Amino acid sequence: MHLICDTKGISRLVLILLMLLFFAVGALFSYIYTMGFYAPSEFRLPNESVITIESVEFYDQDTSFFNVTILNPSYSPSSVEVTRIETRTPDDNKIHMITNTQPTLPYQLERGEIRTFRAMWNWANYTGINLPYTDQPIEVRVFLADKRGEILEVKRPLTMLVITDLVFNSSISVNHFNTTVQNVGSSKTYVNITEISIGGNVISMVSPSLPYSLNPGDAPKQFQCFYNWTDVQGREVTVRISTMQGYAAKRTQTLPKPVVLDILQIVFNATLSTNQFNVTVSNAADSSTYVDINRITVTVGEGAAVNISQWVADPSPRLKTNASVLIACTWDWSSFKGQTLTAKVTVYTSQGFTISKEAQIP
Repeated sequence: MHLICDTKGISRLVLILLMLLFFAVGALFSYIYTMGFYAPSEFRLPNESVITIESVEFYDQDTSFFNVTILNPSYSPSSVEVTRIETRTPDDNKIHMITNTQPTLPYQLERGEIRTFRAMWNWANYTGINLPYTDQPIEVRVFLADKRGEILEVKRPLTMLVITDLVFNSSISVNHFNTTVQNVGSSKTYVNITEISIGGNVISMVSPSLPYSLNPGDAPKQFQCFYNWTDVQGREVTVRISTMQGYAAKRTQTLPKPVVLDILQIVFNATLSTNQFNVTVSNAADSSTYVDINRITVTVGEGAAVNISQWVADPSPRLKTNASVLIACTWDWSSFKGQTLTAKVTVYTSQGFTISKEAQIP
């Protein structure tokens, strides 16, 4: 009786094992059949080597370069020669060839090799200095010797440095102007202002002094720039703000019309007095502002300029536009009588304008 029970138990165990075996074999054949149907299209390898741009990195504290990492996958059939890296900026739709890379191009990229290239290109020019502020991505393009390549769209760190105000006031002074700068709150990093220039000329004296740090969202900062802009009155000039990081801002503005002063007459009259001479000064009708006369000098021949300490302007030292004043200057010129000498008279104003004219001493 025990033998019959044991036999039945063994038969059931064998049956279960056989069923499991058949199930495993069936699953195996099903997998083989499925892979045989799909594998040719799913695991097809390229006939030619391909590359991928793994990443592009911009560093917001140095805009002179960016890094681009390129991979030649292990499944590529051979090595490739990287010959060119370039960018395309959507703001102006221009192609920018990168001529300086580390390592240098062309570069042989082996199968399975990944390499980071430092591309020397000043991308700060495309964060707002010349073009409207934009968050559009730029294209980074990598090309091979056979003209094939890869393109990746990336966004740059957007740092918006702006000149919010630019003031040239000839009624105050032509020896300085004011510019107000802000690092907009949406900027990605702080900046250190290192230089302010006008028309390409760097301004040597600025208050507050440079370098000056501006964080994103800081209140606009006004700088007083000491520069005589007499020669560019009425003209269009560009003021540029430069930073240590490479970011910049610029603003173009037409300056006030010129102030046109003229010395109409210089009178040395020995009959009246040798202790005085008279000067008549005019301010043209189309001048941009009045001026305030504050100093007069006279230079005889090759001598040094002499400051006239006593003088009276009639009707007033303030010379309005389309007007003239008569200035009586107290100065003893009797020692020059009888000599053939020329005196140069210079009139100065508190706004920084000067005018000179020569007259012969009788």
